[in-house]
Amino acid sequence: MPKLILYGRRNCHLCEVAKEAVKRLQRRLDFDVEERDVDDHPDWVRRFGDEVPVGMIGDRKVFKFRVDQGKLEHALLADR
Repeated sequence: MPKLILYGRRNCHLCEVAKEAVKRLQRRLDFDVEERDVDDHPDWVRRFGDEVPVGMIGDRKVFKFRVDQGKLEHALLADR
């Protein structure tokens, strides 16, 4: 089963919008989501900085800032 790692921050409007988009897609497709707050880990802050929200499947960045549901769906299906 594919796993999406969603990097974000507290009090981030775009992060909340991305979470809702991911939840909508999760209702149609079977995949796991792990949410991570970049501020909890210095390496994540260095890696993603102000690019949040960021969605990763494995080592692939599948979105940043905004979720394109079509592209995300394609990436999730390709990872099966």
